[in-house]
Amino acid sequence: MRISKAALLGALIVPAVGVTAELPEHNYPTQARVEYVFGCMQQLGGENYDTLYKCSCSIDYIADKLSYDDYVTLDTYTRGAQAGGERPEVLREGDLARGSRAEFDKIKSEAADRCLIDTTQADDGSGDAE
Repeated sequence: MRISKAALLGALIVPAVGVTAELPEHNYPTQARVEYVFGCMQQLGGENYDTLYKCSCSIDYIADKLSYDDYVTLDTYTRGAQAGGERPEVLREGDLARGSRAEFDKIKSEAADRCLIDTTQADDGSGDAE
């Protein structure tokens, strides 16, 4: 029995399309991922393969849980909590700000657990590592 190349290729592609539809999109821009990983590595004590692996794992977990737009929103509320002055007050106070920070902290904590990040030794810098 002879199978054509086109039939074989089609048989391989069709199952792959079904599988990829179930996987998360991971649609974060590369720069956002790299910035997160660098900030996380700095908080965990420096740039080495151990922190690189853990921080890469962490942003992958976050990307599985949040769309990029939601990530930017929650990260903005987290960073805004540390900003001084009147203008960023909306990022520091109110139910939306507190709820957003709590949601992001929960997801980062789950990522830390999954990626074996010891948050007791993390620096209290920008809040990126967990």
